[in-house]
This record gives sequence, C-alpha cells and structure tokens, in this order.
Amino acid sequence: MKSEKRVLFLLAASALVILVVTVLTLFSGKEEPVGTKKPGKKPTGAAPVESVTAEHNKLLMVKSVDTESGVIVLYDLEEGGEVSLTYGLAADIRSKYGSLTYAASLKYGDIVRAEYDTEGNLARMQLSGEHWELHGVEEFTISEGMLGVNGTNYKITDATVAYFAGEKIAIGEVRDIDRVELCGKDSEILSIEVIKGHGSIKLVNCTEFQGAKVTFKDESHVLEGEPTYLVREGKYTVSVVGEKNAAAAEVTVARNEQVVIDLYEYGGAPVKSAEVRFKITPFSAILKIDGEQVDYYEQDLVLEYGEHKIEAELGGYMTYKAYLNITKPYHTFQIDLPERTVLTEDPDDGDAMPDTGDGENGDGTGDDDTTENPGLDDGDDTGIGEDSSEDRRFVPIGEAGGYDYDENYSTFLLEPKGAVVLIDGISLGTAPVEFEKILGTYTITLRKDGKEKEYTVTVEDDGEDVYWKFPMN
Repeated sequence: MKSEKRVLFLLAASALVILVVTVLTLFSGKEEPVGTKKPGKKPTGAAPVESVTAEHNKLLMVKSVDTESGVIVLYDLEEGGEVSLTYGLAADIRSKYGSLTYAASLKYGDIVRAEYDTEGNLARMQLSGEHWELHGVEEFTISEGMLGVNGTNYKITDATVAYFAGEKIAIGEVRDIDRVELCGKDSEILSIEVIKGHGSIKLVNCTEFQGAKVTFKDESHVLEGEPTYLVREGKYTVSVVGEKNAAAAEVTVARNEQVVIDLYEYGGAPVKSAEVRFKITPFSAILKIDGEQVDYYEQDLVLEYGEHKIEAELGGYMTYKAYLNITKPYHTFQIDLPERTVLTEDPDDGDAMPDTGDGENGDGTGDDDTTENPGLDDGDDTGIGEDSSEDRRFVPIGEAGGYDYDENYSTFLLEPKGAVVLIDGISLGTAPVEFEKILGTYTITLRKDGKEKEYTVTVEDDGEDVYWKFPMN
C-alpha cells in the first residue's frame, strides 16, 4: 500500500517539473520595450541623421528635388547662381505656417528661407512668407533692370529668375505682351513666371495690300511693307482689308513661334462689301437701310458696295432721307436730327404755315444729293441744318397715323423709363415722353434692354390729359 502511494507521488512530481520547464522555455525570449519598432530601410542615398550647424541663411527658389539621393537644387535669389543642399531623413522642412512637411512636397518656383552649413548640409528650411506675389499680370512694362506694374517700378537684379513651364529663361525673353506672375521682396523682383508667352505673325505677298487695314483681337494696324506683329500665344483671326482686295486667316501662335500668312494663299479676293458705322443723334433714333430697320448702335454694319437708301427718324425730330454710295471698305457716318418746330405766327394770316416735318424741302431730303448730304457725313460732325424757332412741340403722331386726336390735351407715358416708345412703327423717343391725346383704340410698343412689349389701350374724349405707366415684365 505504501509503495503504491510512493509511485503516485513520483508521477505527480514529474508532471509538475515538466510543466515548470515548459513555461520557462516559452518566456525565455528577450522582451522589447513597449512602443519600439525595428528600424525600416533607409531611402537610397539618404544622409544619416546628424546635427548640422547653420552657417548660411538665404532666400532661395526651388529648382528640383531628388528624393532618392536626398538633394534639393535651388536658385540663390540673393547672390545669383545655384545651391545644392543635402537633407537627411529627419530634415526640418516646414510650410509657410510652420508645420512640418516633406521635401517631396516642394515644387519648381517655390521660394524658401534655408539655413545650411558650408558643405551644403541642410539644417532648416521653410517656405517663405516674407515675399509678395502678383498673379495674372497682363499690363506691365519691362526694360533693362526695371519692371513696372500698377504704377510702381521694381528692380530686376542679377539674381532675378525668369522661367516658363518649369524651365529657366533669359530675362530678355519676357515681353510686355506676356501674361506673368511675379514674386518680389520689397522693391526687388525675385522671380518672373511666364504663364502665356509670345510669338509673332508675319504677312508676306503684300504688294496689292499696301495701306490696308489689318485687324486681330483688339489690335488694328495699317499695312506697310511685309510687317511682323508680336502677339501673345493663342488663336487669332487675322483680317486684311484693302481698297480692292481682302484676305483672312485663322492661325494659332505658339510661344517663340512665327506664323507666316501669305495674303494670296489665305484669300486675296476682291472686296465686295464694306463695314459701315452710323452715329446718330439722338442715339435712340430708328435707322432704316433700303426699307429695313437695322440695329446700328455701337456696331459696324456690313453693306454691299453700291447705292443704299438711308432713313433716320425719331418722334419729335425731323426725318432724314438720303442715298448713300458705298465705295470703300470702311465708312463712318454722322447723322444729326434737328427737333421738329411749329411756327408761332397765326396761320390764319396767310404768311406762315406749320412745319410738316417731312424735311427741309418737304420731302425729307433737304438740298442734299447722295454724296454731299450735310446730315450724312463721312466722319464730320455736322448737322442737317440750324433751326431758329424756340417754340418746339412733340410729333403730331395722331395725324400721321390717321387717328382722331385732341390737340388741346396730352398723353404722358411716364414708365418704364428709358424704354423706346413707338406707335404705328413711329418712334416717339424714350420714356418719359409726351404726345397728343389720341382718341379711340391703338397699340403702344415699348422696347428696352432687348425686350419688346405691346399694350393696346382705349382713350375716351373726356377733356382730360392721359397718364400711362406700363411694366416691362
């Protein structure tokens, strides 16, 4: 019995020993401190983390960043030339606002303040907040050593960097027709980035076009010789119109590229039409050409060469009629309409009659012929004639339109202000306007801001003035 108990004890002791040995084996490895990580692989060529003593502190502009070798190449904006700086894994590179950033985030043209040692090891670098910037500059002057913008002149130094699309260019390549972005410090230009450069357009085979008008975009030139025009890069429609010939071409000009236009290759056809600009006083007058009403205000009209019938009219003014002969590519005509008049003498005495309003000679043409009409003048600001009467009144629209009207009372159209008022297609001018009291039913047409509205009204013979206010909605 005692021997059996001894066997059981030995078995239990053995099991306990085995258990202890197993536990000790499992936990015998070295324990790592909490939060530590094994070092990762360093980027190829990256400098080891070292303490760098800053011996230089300069304003620089980024040219390139090589993250594999850990090198940043920059332009020295203080002394000129280039600077190459080596940075380590824990380089102190910050944004303009002081937060840590990475070298890979830097791009060409960024201006930074950098501290580094004599061997070119970077200590600290931060995007500059000490310089000013001007974006989208299209109006500036540039000359040797100076750039003017917004009425201020800035100095271009030997260290100023000009560049286009990430490549440095000579300062002399920048022209005042370019679109640029500027960076500067105080009164000096640090960098000039060309956003839109320039090229040129050259015209050849111009013998038959000497003296012609050359237009593209908002530029206009008189053609002499075989000209070359400096233009900003982009698309252009070039028009050349002479006395007998015309040519037109659509071209695209790239930076530093010259586009050659052979005028005969791009047209050279005889001119068959002309651009005509009418300037009429008052400006709200209606203009009809060959019986058709046209919109002439502040725009050129295209008319075929030859004779055209011209009519200009406005309520309260004398109607003008004449014939215009188009003989050259460009014309500008001034028409001044005098106000209608009513003679103050008593018509019963037989010595005076009311003005009919049909023109100085009763037919609207006065003493004019086609080319020497004093009211239709090619570039001269003359009128149709002087009218000495001081007693002026509105146009007798009722009589002209065949309506019954009461000449002792008036109609006042007060609103919409500035709207052109027409009755029976005859303009009475712009509201507020006064005309005689028309009796019965008729239609008033209002035109304003490209909109047209019609109102049919009925007026009774009640012995009172009439007042109208109409909406344009």
